[in-house]
Amino acid sequence: MKDLDLTLDYMENARFNYIYAGALANIESPFTHTEVLCLTMVYHKFVLMNGPKAKYMSLGQVGTILMKMFLLSDIEINRRVVTFVSFNQECADPKFSPDRHCTLPSFVKLFHIYFSNDLEERMLFVFNVYDGDHLGYLNREHVMRFIEKFFVGEDEDEQIEMRMDMLELIFMKFDLDKDLVITFEEYAEVIRQQPELLEFLGVVFPSKVQLNTVALCVNLL
Repeated sequence: MKDLDLTLDYMENARFNYIYAGALANIESPFTHTEVLCLTMVYHKFVLMNGPKAKYMSLGQVGTILMKMFLLSDIEINRRVVTFVSFNQECADPKFSPDRHCTLPSFVKLFHIYFSNDLEERMLFVFNVYDGDHLGYLNREHVMRFIEKFFVGEDEDEQIEMRMDMLELIFMKFDLDKDLVITFEEYAEVIRQQPELLEFLGVVFPSKVQLNTVALCVNLL
């Protein structure tokens, strides 16, 4: 890994090798070793911005990447993606704070999910983002939080009526057993038949064009 990044001097490249050699050996990812190495350098560059003693990216930095690189502009969905991706039970470092930090494996996982074409994996990710309370289901209140953003205007009564109509349509479509909640199993059954409804409560994944742009920027071949 000598002189992986020419914007870093010899000592900083050596420090990069020392810090991440162990982590790189243990990361499980469908990316090639070179691709993971490039993602690690991107991660390292953000960590350097947090000071000479910093070890992790901040959640705010991950949110900025989602906003600027992947164009995930919905603030609430952005926050939920950051929270879900950054959750890491395996990190035993006492300096790691799940409310503040994102580990390297979590950072790589974000790119893995976004570049995955596996529908099952994508469905699970989207549902977990929508289910921000980790209940395992979506009730009418949860769904309405997303629907409210779809209808804006000056006529408040009209907005309320359109929101309620859409809420009813969504539950008619996804609440297969009519128990007033949408489980992952129900959601998945519908999406397998109609994949175009994957992100029915708001955009979670970047467009193909944006993914191709990001791939070029971070050297994901």
